[in-house]
Amino acid sequence: MVVGQYAKTKAQATADVLAATKEGLNAVIVHPSGIVGPYDYGKGHLTNLVTEYYQGKLTAGIVGGYDFVDVRDVAQGILLACEKGRRGECYLLSNHFYTIKEVLNLLQQISGRQKIKTYLPLFILKTTAPLAEYYYKLRKQTPLYTPYSLYTLTSNANFSHEKATRELGYQTRRLELSLRDTIDWLKEQKRI
Repeated sequence: MVVGQYAKTKAQATADVLAATKEGLNAVIVHPSGIVGPYDYGKGHLTNLVTEYYQGKLTAGIVGGYDFVDVRDVAQGILLACEKGRRGECYLLSNHFYTIKEVLNLLQQISGRQKIKTYLPLFILKTTAPLAEYYYKLRKQTPLYTPYSLYTLTSNANFSHEKATRELGYQTRRLELSLRDTIDWLKEQKRI
């Protein structure tokens, strides 16, 4: 079952491209997991998490996790898929499942800032998510969590990139390096 407009449009686009490959289109499809890393000029969820944590605005964490992959590894995976991918095949460009607690602990180790000790139960977050989304919308800011992001963080997001590694030579870096580079880049951009 596909949940959320974003996921539904991705699923439909994938189905359309796969159908076109049967008619002769030379296409390879990649499916990245949760993209993280430096150079996020927008306000992606993990970049917001890093920023809020680093600025001391984050006082509690969220129960849940996801498979986070560095944007640079995804970019390399796309190039490899173009070079070595087989027509009509799909490749997962993932890394490893990390809980939000593991992410926040890595941020604490990298930055030396205060450790997050409180993790809010999902029933509280699910109740307040629509209000938080509305509050942030009024302030013209990206919400740290939404009903959809909570759904995503509690989904079975444990993906295998074994096929991409075997067929394409796809490799990933440790999340700690991605977070360290994200912090350095955010400092260069004077966002933290």
